[in-house]
Formats: sequence, C-alpha cells, structure tokens
Amino acid sequence: MLRIYLSNIIRPQLSLSVRHFATKRRELDAVIFDVDGTLIDTVDFHAKAWHDALEYYNIKSNLSDVRMQIGKAADQLLPVFATEEQIKKYGKEISEKKAKLFKDDYLHQIKPFPGVRQLFELIKRRNILIALASSAQTDELELYKHIANVADLIDCQTSSNSKDVKRSKPYPDIFLAALKLLKYPSTDRAVVVGDTPWDAQGKIIC
Repeated sequence: MLRIYLSNIIRPQLSLSVRHFATKRRELDAVIFDVDGTLIDTVDFHAKAWHDALEYYNIKSNLSDVRMQIGKAADQLLPVFATEEQIKKYGKEISEKKAKLFKDDYLHQIKPFPGVRQLFELIKRRNILIALASSAQTDELELYKHIANVADLIDCQTSSNSKDVKRSKPYPDIFLAALKLLKYPSTDRAVVVGDTPWDAQGKIIC
C-alpha cells in the first residue's frame, strides 16, 4: 500500500514529521508530493477564483463549500455545483474564467509554506527520490516549482494533463504515473504527502 500523509493534519510540524520518515533511509525509496496546499499556499486563492467563476455564470455556491472541493480537477469539481446541462453549456468557459481570475488576481500573491526547500534538501541527503503529482496543468506546475524554490531538487513530475494521467484525483492515475517515472519503487517503500481527502482517496493498493 502507498502510504498517504495529509499535510494539513501534520502541519505546522510538517518538516518534523517528514524528517521522521525521511531519516529511515532503508525503509523509503521515494516521496511523492502534492503541490497546491502542500508546498505552496494556494487553497484559498483557488477557492475564491472558482467561486467567482461560478457566480459569473449564475451558478450559486458557498465559498466554504468550494474550498472543501479544492484538490479536485475541474472535471471532478464542477459536477458538485453545476448541473449536467450547465456543464455541457458552460463547463469549458467556467474553467477558463477560473484560470484567468486565478492568474490575474491571485497568482502574484502565492507563497511557499515555510521550510519546504529545507525539507526537500533533507530528503535528498538521504538519497530518497522526490516526485511531484499535481492537479495543476504542466505550465502552472513549472511556475509552482520555482515559487517553492525546489525545481533543482525534483526527480520527476506529473500533472493533470500528463499523457499517462487519464483520470484526475481522487482517482490514483497521477500517483501511478509518478511511480512509473520513478521506475516503480515498491509502494511499501514510497509515500504521498498531500493536503486533501482527494489525495488520500487516490491511494494505491498493490
């Protein structure tokens, strides 16, 4: 089984908690990190952008309810708030509106959580592989790596539009793709660190 650590549970001791299993050199080959809400502080910004985009198309939503869905890609999030007819008619436009709002209004405000680079450096000193598995698009993920200041410490990455990712979270495809890029280390010797229930629901049992 691929173990899942939820960073919103273990933060603010995230670095200490990962330090605990990162020091177990013989027990761990790889760590797969979610990005949004785990390495960089974006959850509230994504929630506001989705809420405003839905409101723009007269789809009522509560900001706190939208926030609970962050971590899902658009294909999984939209059906929570919009009807099938609304998605068919406006789905693509809503997603594009959300992306524009996020880029224009919030992107410049994104900051990494404290200690992220130090944590990655610690893991690399233990000769443990690091992968990113994000629901973001590839171009967004490239930017996020630099915001978190870890681009030089990553062994591989997967995103929602990677070729091996057919289904978004909570399906496990993105984690399977990361394991493939990592040359399939044993799932007993790899962990995922994420911040939402959708990361945990994507766990892989082998």
